[in-house]
Amino acid sequence: MAVSTERRVKTYDEPLSPRQIEIAGDQMLEHFRQDVRDVGLDLEFFENRIRNLMRTPTVRMLPSELEIGLTPPVDLEETPTSYLVRTNLPGVPKDKVEIRFWGQNLDLKATTEAVKETETKNYVYRERSGAHYRRRVTFPTPIVPTKAEANLDSGILTVTVPKLEPGEEHRIRIR
Repeated sequence: MAVSTERRVKTYDEPLSPRQIEIAGDQMLEHFRQDVRDVGLDLEFFENRIRNLMRTPTVRMLPSELEIGLTPPVDLEETPTSYLVRTNLPGVPKDKVEIRFWGQNLDLKATTEAVKETETKNYVYRERSGAHYRRRVTFPTPIVPTKAEANLDSGILTVTVPKLEPGEEHRIRIR
């Protein structure tokens, strides 16, 4: 007895509700998982491989140039009075690092550029490369950005961000 694996495509005359879209997405995902199992692939290995590919640096084509966007790894250490944020920024000079705060967020941006130039008899050969780093950190407790300090030494950026000390309790009466 042959089992039909044909799947029918549903068409709708009206826009779907968010719940209908969610159900359709779940059904599509289950069909995909079954297809992966049917061809003999290890589903867990396949899903882990997709997750790893999503974590790699991305290459984006911009209108004027090819820009490589890198997300550097960040170490976030908590001390009793502050947070220490460390990240590797190899080859980036201090004047090309930008550190901004707003609310509980720290935004790190850095750029580096290298130019290789070779002169020969008939032409000049130039090759340019560069990298743009960006990372955003959200702190779990209130901070004092006006007292933050940063240090860039041997390609390692360290930002020390003091925590906001808990204030005194203040009670009011209800009239």
